[in-house]
Amino acid sequence: MTDDCNFNCTYCYQKKGKKYLDVNTAKKAIDFFFPFLAREISINFYGGEPLLAFTGIKDIVNHIQAKNRNGKKTIHYSISTNGSLLDDEVLQFLNRNKFSVLLSFDGFAQEISKKKGSFAHSVSVMEKLIASPDIVPETNSVFTAETVGYLSRSAGFIMERGVPTVNLSFSSVLPWDKSALLRLREELTSLRKLCLSFYRETGTIPVANFRKSSSQRVFGCYAGKDRMDLSPDGELWGCCLFFDYFKDTKDSRAHLKYSFGSLESFIENHEQVYLEILENYSDLRMEFFFTPHHLCAQCDEMMDCAVCPVDAALGSSFIGKIPEWVCRIRRISREERNCFHEDLKSINPRDKRKAPSRYYS
Repeated sequence: MTDDCNFNCTYCYQKKGKKYLDVNTAKKAIDFFFPFLAREISINFYGGEPLLAFTGIKDIVNHIQAKNRNGKKTIHYSISTNGSLLDDEVLQFLNRNKFSVLLSFDGFAQEISKKKGSFAHSVSVMEKLIASPDIVPETNSVFTAETVGYLSRSAGFIMERGVPTVNLSFSSVLPWDKSALLRLREELTSLRKLCLSFYRETGTIPVANFRKSSSQRVFGCYAGKDRMDLSPDGELWGCCLFFDYFKDTKDSRAHLKYSFGSLESFIENHEQVYLEILENYSDLRMEFFFTPHHLCAQCDEMMDCAVCPVDAALGSSFIGKIPEWVCRIRRISREERNCFHEDLKSINPRDKRKAPSRYYS
């Protein structure tokens, strides 16, 4: 919706701007893509801070609803927000349209990495989201090498308040040294024990990082394959992260490699352009990624690893090149997740209490 934001997070990789998506461009994109969409789809609103463009979001949702008046498609809406602009009007709109809301909230690191004085308001917003019957709330907490010591206490604080899905992310913009990685291990071990107790009480696993995927396959980036992104300047990308990463690049070849071009030009030449650009996205798979010391294809843990190629590039300046500290963060996270599931085996199902609310899944 916009590359503008009213926060200035210390770990943010996005370059701020003042671009706002033209609503008429968005409507034109909806009209063009609608016949190609699956029976069940997700429409996601991102920023910057997307609620800076709340009026535009309302117009776009109304246009989609009118387009789908016969109800042939099941449409899920979601938004990622820092919550600072989430007033009663916004809350009612999100609830009425059954939005999933990803609240960016860093727990007890909030006023260090995000905005001083924002902790209390974010907690209030989180509680309002949980209390809204038709909103599906999630949180995402980002930790850096400097704030990782707040991880377990922050995650515990959030899940105890009833958030059904608690996501933990680790900034890859700046390096993590050995002491930070050691602290990460300690924090995840503490959180693992806390989650085990929580599971005994509720039978649920709110921390998404500790949930285990049933599928074992080589990770491939889904950008362009089952998703498209319309950026604030009216350009199409396979994913919003590519717009963020390339928007100010001086490497025109790299930009052209992943951009599907303007919406106008894409509509005119989509049959040719889509396949040409999609081929570049198709190479973004774990077996083609690498660290400074080895190819990911040589790693025994590759089948259980997933690294966003753009996220890796934020620390390495090369798509698909994974900084060594990012590799270590992923390994520590996997090991603690696997230990958690080993711990689960020791719990007698009869010991689990019934989940206390509809929010846990």
